Amino acid sequence: MTRFVLVLLITAAAIAGATLLAWQRQWLPLPSFFYQTLILLAFSTALIYRYLYKADKSEYFVQLYLLTMTVKLLTYGVYNVFVVLQDKAGATANVVFFMTVYAIFTVLEISFLYRRISRF
Repeated sequence: MTRFVLVLLITAAAIAGATLLAWQRQWLPLPSFFYQTLILLAFSTALIYRYLYKADKSEYFVQLYLLTMTVKLLTYGVYNVFVVLQDKAGATANVVFFMTVYAIFTVLEISFLYRRISRF
């Protein structure tokens, strides 16, 4: 569990550094919800991972995972609608950043969870 959180924080720091560097060199626009999106995704990924990691009943793991994915996608959809309505001009940069970070964190979460469930 601690290892996942450490890797998640290192990944978040690397994403922040790469994004800020790309913005500084004017390769990409900086999303207006940059920090909020990064914190939301890192926190929610860690929270969901902790919940799934603690689930000790292997026969319910798939159902729990699917439930968390559904709740996560609905919540993230609402967040993205809010972001787009708040900053219509920067909507593309915000949504592309969100989807990129979401994909990276999801791959990280799945790889760590796969190790956990392969032991069941």
